[in-house]
Amino acid sequence: MQYRCWTCGRTYPLSEPVWRCECGGHLNTEGARGLHKEDVIADRFSLWRYEKALPLSHAEAATGFQEGLTPLVGAVWDGRDVRLKLDYLMPTGSFKDRGTAVVVNYLKKLGIGHVLEDSSGNAGASIAAYCAAADIACDVYVPASTSVGKLFQIEMYGARLVKIAGSREDVAQAALDAASNTFYASHNWHPLFLEGTKTLAFELWEQLGWQAPDNVIVPLGMGSALLGLYKGFQELAQAGEIEVMPRLFGVQARNCAPIYSLFTYGYPGAKTRPTMAEGIACAKPIRGPEAVHAVASTGGAVEIAGEDEIAAAVTGAARLGFCIEPTSATALAGAARLFKSGACAPGETTVVVLTGNGLKSIDEIIGAAR
Repeated sequence: MQYRCWTCGRTYPLSEPVWRCECGGHLNTEGARGLHKEDVIADRFSLWRYEKALPLSHAEAATGFQEGLTPLVGAVWDGRDVRLKLDYLMPTGSFKDRGTAVVVNYLKKLGIGHVLEDSSGNAGASIAAYCAAADIACDVYVPASTSVGKLFQIEMYGARLVKIAGSREDVAQAALDAASNTFYASHNWHPLFLEGTKTLAFELWEQLGWQAPDNVIVPLGMGSALLGLYKGFQELAQAGEIEVMPRLFGVQARNCAPIYSLFTYGYPGAKTRPTMAEGIACAKPIRGPEAVHAVASTGGAVEIAGEDEIAAAVTGAARLGFCIEPTSATALAGAARLFKSGACAPGETTVVVLTGNGLKSIDEIIGAAR
């Protein structure tokens, strides 16, 4: 396995501590062997049951919390039978633990002792927790407007919290400016993060009786969930374990929908407004064109949801017993639109991924309920 630049094609060995190509392009991994049913380690109850498809072995992953194997439960949403993947039940309350488990253990293996991350909240909390367990110093840069619950969680893990006024892009730039003396462990830039999130696809395949679903719907900001799914299902297809890729659907908040604009009109939208779905409020997603390719090549689409729809989905999910943050609820709001348009048909197996715990965003949830 090696890194390859999406922009210029340059390659780097995994042993090199890089997070971005010299040309400025982002990196992806290539050369994974794929995953076969017999490769799954049945008595290992974490994402490391899929170690034969990962860049690290379980023995090399000294830091972890038995992350993975989140429930896949049936529910009725907007009159349609769906499967809900409860990734908000991960150790730190979001799906980001999948990527973090791989990245932090990789950095520990390389001997890196101090990292810097920028985040809208969930990834920062995840990195802070895993760095605490790995005895790695951690600085987390966040928007000043981040939910109090997420800020408190980051600080509780002992990370140095740096609040930045302005947009999500302002936060990323501040982190980059500070990264000259500290390893930049950005979940948006580091290619091994997707090696962790691809286990979401492996779990769905296993939980559905070694079959791929017809449709998977996820919130879409920077794209780490959607691109992880795409990578995981691609590897299963290449290994001959699934015959057809599931259709992938990403849902953005109408107030901040650059990938929707790129998918629909061919150019990213310039204007953004605040949204309660803070976890996907990304005006300039690094992997935007890659996300468009993933949905288009699988026959999926990028959908949008308005603030009222997101708020209603938060409340509707709670009435079914699921306490999720507005970012997660965006996927449910988008699912209702996809059902109405016919993009996801009755009788198909449709999975909606719930990515973040509502207890982190109590203020927003209270506002949605009112």
